[in-house]
Amino acid sequence: MTTNHTEDIYAALDLGSNSFHLLIARFEGNKLVVIDRHKEMVRLAEGLLNDGSLSKKVIKRAIESLRRFAERLRPTPATHFKVIGTNTLRQATNADHFLEQAEYILGAPIDIISGIEEARLIFMGVAQDLSVSIEKRMVMDIGGGSTEFIVGNDQPEHLESIEMGCVTYSRRFFADGKLSKKAYQKAVITARAEIQEIAHDFNSANWHEAVGTSGTIKAIEKVLYAMGEAGDHTITPAGLVAMSRALLEFNDTSDIKLPGLSDERKPVIAGGLAVLHAAFLELGIERMHVSSYAAREGSIMDLAGKVHRQDTRERTVKAMSKRFSIDTRHAERVSSLASNFLSDVKTEYPDNYVQVRQLLDWSARLHELGLMISHQGYHKHSAYLLANSEMPGFSKQEQKYLSFLVQNHRKKLKSMPQTYGFEPDWLMVSLLRLACLFNRRREDNGVPENLQLNVTGDKITLTLPEPWLREHPLTQEDLLQEKHYLQQMDIRLKICH
Repeated sequence: MTTNHTEDIYAALDLGSNSFHLLIARFEGNKLVVIDRHKEMVRLAEGLLNDGSLSKKVIKRAIESLRRFAERLRPTPATHFKVIGTNTLRQATNADHFLEQAEYILGAPIDIISGIEEARLIFMGVAQDLSVSIEKRMVMDIGGGSTEFIVGNDQPEHLESIEMGCVTYSRRFFADGKLSKKAYQKAVITARAEIQEIAHDFNSANWHEAVGTSGTIKAIEKVLYAMGEAGDHTITPAGLVAMSRALLEFNDTSDIKLPGLSDERKPVIAGGLAVLHAAFLELGIERMHVSSYAAREGSIMDLAGKVHRQDTRERTVKAMSKRFSIDTRHAERVSSLASNFLSDVKTEYPDNYVQVRQLLDWSARLHELGLMISHQGYHKHSAYLLANSEMPGFSKQEQKYLSFLVQNHRKKLKSMPQTYGFEPDWLMVSLLRLACLFNRRREDNGVPENLQLNVTGDKITLTLPEPWLREHPLTQEDLLQEKHYLQQMDIRLKICH
């Protein structure tokens, strides 16, 4: 199917631990209409070595797959597609090298998301596939390296991500493809122990309907239906018992002959089935419906919201401000001045001005998070919270940038190592520091009129009225101290009258 209205088309590519999935869609009103889907079984998690790195063989396989995806993505505007990386790319010690290659091939950055953010996107996607309900649902998604659980109705209320998936459990309990009843029972018991820790919020007393999604659960439902164990396309405990018995009649995954099971799914079906079986037992699931929507659909919903100014990240910043009792009036003053400074040096950011403006705004509004913990060293507490909190809508790279900016908004400067999607930007730091400095008195009229900032190479020039400086000796002293701080990063600060 083709369309000339490319500005209405959105795409999401999910670089999962088992499969890479591409979805291209458009909207009719608020309804998502699928234009194209493409999936390739890459099994990234299979390439995780003992030292935590991805094997060259798997990287090569993944890169070859991405070249094919890139061809399908070409007609989609760059601002209308999103690429996400999940569990394996969160873990791999050499992920940066692969991600740089992936970005070059696809022409778009890859957002590494947390397990909880993945869970949120899954719930958003499934909500598009099901009718609106006042009753709560429990949604479960078994990926290659992690399994997500979500409970909610129109919005998620509880989200969890556990590091157990069809690939990792198959490698762990069914090494070299060997199947046995003992290994299966051990896999189920191990998975139950993991799920037991979250059962309080996710057992059947907390929801009305269970929904499963993504490849593993859809594959299991397909087999059960072919076996005559899922007449209404639902998964039941009896069905799982029947399928596990049928599966364990084989001694090796290569010998599996189950109706409806594809050859590419055979190597990882045992681990996935064990995880699902454990969830049914531990959470008291009696019936599970299956949805064809998941994180990809959720990513497109999220991306469309950003394009049309309904950004989840903005709601997250407001929620954190409220939760940590931030002085929002002061935060807005700092944000406003930082934004003015950025406008003065707009030419320094010809390609990413909007992104820089957002990061400066959010860091200004959240720079005092740590005051809830302690005033002493609060910038360090703020930085830690921003790096490690679950922040819906934000990628790990964005959280690292916010943490870096806030860590350095006062006192001595501290660098962070460059990683994929993050490179220390000391000009951004300088703009935030100066915005905080001039607002230290926390007054609405504390900033001098006609304050100007410009940049030439490594020199920042501040121009402000001389009478104002004489009337504010503490600020003048702060500016002198700031010169010394910025010199640590070879930035020269010049004050002109």
